[in-house]
Amino acid sequence: MITVKALLELIDVGEAIRRLVDALSRTLHLDVETVNLTNAIGKVLAEEVYATIDRPGEDISAVDGYAVRSLDTVGASYYNPVELTASRSVKPGERPAFPCIEPGVAVEVYTGTPIPCGADAVVMSEDVEVRGDRVLVYKPVAGGSNIIFKGEDFKKGDLLATRGTLIKPALLAALAANGVDKVKVYRKINVSIIAVGDELVEPGKEAPPGKVYDSSTYIVYSSLVRDLVFNAKYSGIVPDDVDAVANAVAREFERGADVVITTGGTGVGRHDIVVDFVKRHGEFVFRGVKLRPGRPTSSSVVGGKLLLHLSGFPIAAWTGYEVLFRTAVIKWLGVSGLERHSVYALLTRRLPNVAGYTSIVRVNVFERHGELYAEPYMLRGSGVISSMLRTNGYVVLPENVEGFEKNTRVKVYFYD
Repeated sequence: MITVKALLELIDVGEAIRRLVDALSRTLHLDVETVNLTNAIGKVLAEEVYATIDRPGEDISAVDGYAVRSLDTVGASYYNPVELTASRSVKPGERPAFPCIEPGVAVEVYTGTPIPCGADAVVMSEDVEVRGDRVLVYKPVAGGSNIIFKGEDFKKGDLLATRGTLIKPALLAALAANGVDKVKVYRKINVSIIAVGDELVEPGKEAPPGKVYDSSTYIVYSSLVRDLVFNAKYSGIVPDDVDAVANAVAREFERGADVVITTGGTGVGRHDIVVDFVKRHGEFVFRGVKLRPGRPTSSSVVGGKLLLHLSGFPIAAWTGYEVLFRTAVIKWLGVSGLERHSVYALLTRRLPNVAGYTSIVRVNVFERHGELYAEPYMLRGSGVISSMLRTNGYVVLPENVEGFEKNTRVKVYFYD
């Protein structure tokens, strides 16, 4: 028999994140695996990585041009070029195989080729004219110009990245530049998402009167995929039935899920059955958060495994994921590189807050006369998907703030 639930036991956002981090520590262990560089992108380093070589290994040219003694170019101009003797050239992949260059000599070099002994600068090709064995220099260069010095990029022993760093293209390139072909990483977190609700219909099927298409799981699924550290799996819809939910959750854990996320059924109505499911099979980590939207967001541990219970409304579901679960995982992993891009912008109108709540307000950032502005979106309901389509970021109103006045400079976090 389905019973009416007790009221939510609301805690603040900071406490919810702390409890999630603690629950992750108790329920989840990520193995370390060694992967090839081609499979490392988007994974989290499980070790500190140091440079194994100097890069570059010697002084090299930063441009195509002519290696010279900088003193030989003093006074050069378009109307009074300095004339030097063209010597040999150093091609890509070669090392200079001749004595140090003498005063008045220029050696042709290419981007990345070693600097010949005796030269201390490179004149760019566009600043010279070649006439037979003569090189006319039209622009003087200072010592060190257009040279990348040995170890300038990194020196052997330099720390390239710490444990917990998200591997992005630049780090992948740095590893490859050191001759590293394998790296130790944490395996990704396997997350299954289950939609709960008699009223839900899969996209692509006909939705009879009284039914709605499931959208909450899709906004959460796509967020998990984008955040890279997760292997996300959409696991379909189950009805408002405790046994059906229990069977679906057990199935996903048996198939390798580390965490199961449910959407819907988190309220206090007769058909919101998540509470009954948790009471029968596990215990709550927390039940409800002082978060707008996303107040019904809850978490539980069932059979030693972590579950996150999100609202059935898509914007509230996304907020619970973004503000609580995502933040907790970043803290638990100690991962760097997943921070949302942000800017500071002036509010175009006053933003009030509800006392004691952390509010997430969707805004559209735009530029006008060299200044960034944040325009709050007025339709803020938990199910108003268009509020995210028509905005590009959000502002956090902390629980201890009554609101922000118009023209307050606020921090805006972009969705992407």
